[in-house]
Amino acid sequence: MKTSFLQPRFLGARFDEHTLPLEVARDLAAYESLVIELAKHLFLQEHPDRQRVPKGFASDFHLHLERVDEGSAKPMISVVMAGALALGVGVNDYFERARDLITLCVGSEVGHLPSEFPQELLIHFNQIGRSLLPDERIELPGPGGAISTLTQAKRKELVLAADTVYEREVELTGSIGEADWEKSTFRLRMSDGSQATIPMPEHFHSKAREFGGRARHQVAVRGIATFDSWDKLQKVLSIDSLEISKNYQLASRFDELTALEDGWFDGKGSAPIKANLLIVTATMANHYPERLPVPAIVPTPEGNLLFEWNLPGDPSVDVDLSAMRGYFHSFGADQREVEQDFNLGNENDWKGLFDFLQHHLGSVRI
Repeated sequence: MKTSFLQPRFLGARFDEHTLPLEVARDLAAYESLVIELAKHLFLQEHPDRQRVPKGFASDFHLHLERVDEGSAKPMISVVMAGALALGVGVNDYFERARDLITLCVGSEVGHLPSEFPQELLIHFNQIGRSLLPDERIELPGPGGAISTLTQAKRKELVLAADTVYEREVELTGSIGEADWEKSTFRLRMSDGSQATIPMPEHFHSKAREFGGRARHQVAVRGIATFDSWDKLQKVLSIDSLEISKNYQLASRFDELTALEDGWFDGKGSAPIKANLLIVTATMANHYPERLPVPAIVPTPEGNLLFEWNLPGDPSVDVDLSAMRGYFHSFGADQREVEQDFNLGNENDWKGLFDFLQHHLGSVRI
C-alpha cells in the first residue's frame, strides 16, 4: 500500500531546475532511519510492558521518492507499507507522529526541544542535511501548515545539543607528512601549520610512499570530519577522495595564466596561446626538479612567459610560446652575462633546460 508521507522543499541554486542532486538522496535515507527509530521509541514509550516493537514494525515501512515537483525542488516522498502496517493494525500512525515530531524538533529553539524527542536520536542530524551547502535549506511541512527550516547551522545546533562534536563534510589541502602503515593513516600538514590524521585506503599507499615528505606536492582531501562547537577540526572520520596535485604552486599559477584573455594588460596584451601554455603547464608540473627553487611566472604583453628566480645574478628564462623556445639570461659573479637558448618542443628539450638550470641555479632543500 502506498500513501503520500512528506513533501519537503529544497531551496538553493542547485535546486532551481526542479531537480534533486543524487547526493541529497543520502539525506533522505538518513531521514527515513530517524523516522523509524523515533517511531520505535514512541511505540515502546506507550507500551512499557513490551521489550521490542511488533514483528515487521520497521522492515515493513519504506519511504520512496515518487517524483520531484516544481517550487525549487519539492520531492514527493511516499510511504510503502506491507504486512501489518499495510493492514493498518494500529501501528502505522507512529510513523506519522514521528514525522511530525521531527518537523517540530527542527522548528524549535535548541533549549526548548519537544520533550517527546529523545536526546540520543539528535545525532541522526549528523546525516540529515549534511549535503546542504551554506546557502541552502530544507523546508519541512508540519501540522496546520507550519514550516520548519533545516540549515547547516540548525543541524549543527541539534547535534551539539546531544554531543560535544558534530559531523560535516570537509575539504582539506596540504602535504603528506609521515605515514602509519599499520593503522593505514597519514599526517596531513596544512599551510596554517595545523595537522590532521587522514585515513588512508589501501590503493593510496603507493602515492603516500611516493609523495610523503615532499612539500611541493599538494594532496586534496574530501571526506567527513567532526568539529567542536567552535568549528575546530577534531577528527577526520572517513574519506571520499584523495587527489595529488604535483608542484601545486606552479600548477595554480598556470591556472591563473590560462584564464587570461586578449586585452588583459590595460586593454592591451595578448593572451598566451592556450594549447602551448597547456604543454608548458603539464611539463613544469610533472617534471620540474624538486631541488630547484620555484620561479615567479609572469605573463608578458606579447603573449609569452617570463620565469624569474630570486637568486644572485637575477636568472630568468623568457619562454616564447609561439616558437616553443626558451632564452636563459643571468649575470655571473664577474657581472658577465650568461645566456643560453633552448628548444622546448619535446620532453628531451625540457630535460636539457632543467639540467642546465640545476647546474646554474643550484638546489634547495624541500
